[in-house]
Amino acid sequence: MRISDSLISSNFVNSYNSLKSRMESLRSEIASGVKVTKPSDSPDGAAKILRMNSNLSQSDSYKNNIQNSLSFIKETDSSMESMQSETVGLMEQLANLQNTTEDQNLGSYADKIDLALKSMMDSANADYDGKYLFGGTDYSSAPVGWSADGKSVEIKPNDVSGSNIVKVSSNIYQKINISGSELFATTLTNNGNLDSSSAVGSVVNNSSTIYDAKGNAYTLNQTYTKTAANTYSLNYDILDASSVSVFSSAPAAKTVVFDPSSNVISTIDGKTPSAFRVQVPGNKIDFQININSLSEKNQASSVTSSLNQKNDIFNTLVNIRDNLRAGIRPTTGQEQIVSDFNKHVLDKLAVSGDTYNQLTNTDDLLTSQQLVTKTLLSNVQDVDTVQAMMDLQNQDNSLQMSYKVSSMILPKSLLDYL
Repeated sequence: MRISDSLISSNFVNSYNSLKSRMESLRSEIASGVKVTKPSDSPDGAAKILRMNSNLSQSDSYKNNIQNSLSFIKETDSSMESMQSETVGLMEQLANLQNTTEDQNLGSYADKIDLALKSMMDSANADYDGKYLFGGTDYSSAPVGWSADGKSVEIKPNDVSGSNIVKVSSNIYQKINISGSELFATTLTNNGNLDSSSAVGSVVNNSSTIYDAKGNAYTLNQTYTKTAANTYSLNYDILDASSVSVFSSAPAAKTVVFDPSSNVISTIDGKTPSAFRVQVPGNKIDFQININSLSEKNQASSVTSSLNQKNDIFNTLVNIRDNLRAGIRPTTGQEQIVSDFNKHVLDKLAVSGDTYNQLTNTDDLLTSQQLVTKTLLSNVQDVDTVQAMMDLQNQDNSLQMSYKVSSMILPKSLLDYL
């Protein structure tokens, strides 16, 4: 095959253009520091860069959520520690009151308890970033405050049981708050099961003891009546010591529906299951009923109840204070409520500490994942400047050699006219 001068010239020009293009690309990479400046530079590399940048952006969002949550938890712990410290001081004062030599100082002890009460209420109403720490998800007003007559403490929002949930990874959500319902509200919990095989119209009764703000006992009667498959009507009444209802009219019944596949409550009055509040202002009764632990099984019905605390700490202290001013020492039961609350706060501090540690561990894991992703991103995107400069020099050497070879093969080539 005859190789013409035209073919040699054409091959030289193609090689020349290719070398110049590669050299220009290397100069651009050295100047910008990146290999891929547009999708056409490397379609596969561009896709990887977009994907890894998206992962880094998501990780940054999760880390921001975690950092904000850690600050929220620190403030929560600080408030609970303040309440626990006041409680320990109260326990010491109550122990001192057992000494009969303090008879002349009951009024002074009442003043000390009043100061501790106000301090604990301030801690209960602490906020962070516009959110009440123990307000659940209701930020409309402070969690606790004085009643209209100023004689008792009550929960002000309708519901302080809400959970603050944050997303800390693609499929993990973390509860970060200790709700007021968990910490200082009085909650009566129903446990056990209702019989799924029972006939419509079957009735299950349950009775338990609750208390008013002064510690007086009342009887709470609950009745579950089956109205349809997996559906029950819950009625309740509160009776005083004379077996007289404290309600002027019977409270509206609650419709409870169970999920037949999981056997747990699916709705209460058509809504997501949650504790519901019971208030009788005239009797200073304020507590909530939580039936979410009930299940429906094909076995004999058995419903039990338990109180997380006989009375809330605030009204217990109000009663102790007022009795001291009247010359009445606190009862053993009241001392026990204060001691139980101390243990209760310590338990919640442990729960909060566990949440803090979990978030810290998740943050560390995200940091490690980001380092790996950034390394992979650098491999795809970043230029090895030293290597690029060596490649540029090699390309330039090739170009110069091409000039020389071409000038020898084509004495009257295009080069003679350049």
